Amino acid sequence: MVTVLLVDDHPLFLDGFAAMLRHHRPDWRLRTATSGAAAVAMLADGERPDLAIIDIQLPDADGFDAARVIGQMAPLVSRVIISGREDGAARLRSRDCGASGFIAKAWSPERIVEALEAVLAGDAAFDPPAGALAGETITARQLEVLTLLADGHSNKAIERHMNIAPRTVRAHLTEIFHLLEADGRVQAILKARQLGLIG
Repeated sequence: MVTVLLVDDHPLFLDGFAAMLRHHRPDWRLRTATSGAAAVAMLADGERPDLAIIDIQLPDADGFDAARVIGQMAPLVSRVIISGREDGAARLRSRDCGASGFIAKAWSPERIVEALEAVLAGDAAFDPPAGALAGETITARQLEVLTLLADGHSNKAIERHMNIAPRTVRAHLTEIFHLLEADGRVQAILKARQLGLIG
């Protein structure tokens, strides 16, 4: 029997997810935790689900941080990030925190179950939005540079903020422009926003 741990603090979503699983995968067992701390306590008590589904916004923790902690405590437990928003930055951060997949709450039950089954089978489940393949290859560090760029920071300010050398900033920008097929800063920012990589 597959055991799934859902970490989410919205009662209505918890109930809806439980009903969805009962309908689509009645042989799966669902456990729930309403905070990162509650999920960690369950793991500390010896609970070892096959899969942990973690919401990005938890009352006591960032979902990405919670996913990292769960991964450290129980490396064999597959992790999937779930979110009410579907954007490239959330998907990128999901990969960066060690999750094996990303699902959006707005997806159909069939699509959610399909993604969960892929992760349980050992695959990754990061379904990119149309046209976002370039954005998917941008690293978390490059995303940080892009965010600072969009906030109006100069190369010098980015160097200071990230504590990196001038040539490293230039290398990041060159790679970002290449990946986004942008001619410069303004075009890179516009394309990054279209892909949902930055707000």
